[in-house]
Amino acid sequence: MPLLNLEDWAALIGIIGAVFGGLTGLIKMWIINPLSGEIKQLNGNFNTLNAALDQSRGDMKNIENRIDEHDVALATHSEQIHTLFNKNDK
Repeated sequence: MPLLNLEDWAALIGIIGAVFGGLTGLIKMWIINPLSGEIKQLNGNFNTLNAALDQSRGDMKNIENRIDEHDVALATHSEQIHTLFNKNDK
C-alpha cells in the first residue's frame, strides 16, 4: 500500500502552494512595497539633485564668462593707463 495516494498528493501540493502564496504576499506587503516607495522617493531626490547640479554648472559657467570679461577689461584699462603715462613722458 502506497504511503500517499493521488488525492493526498494533490492536497499536499495545494497546501504548500497556499502557504507559499501567503508568504509571498506577506513578504511583498511588508518588505517589497515599502522598499519600492522608498526607492521612488530616492529617485525623485536624485532627480532634484541632478537639476540643482545642472543649474550650478550653468551658474558657474556664467561666472567664469564674467570673470573672463573682467580680465579683458582689466587688461585693456591697464594698457590704456600705461599708454597715458607714457604719452605724458614724451
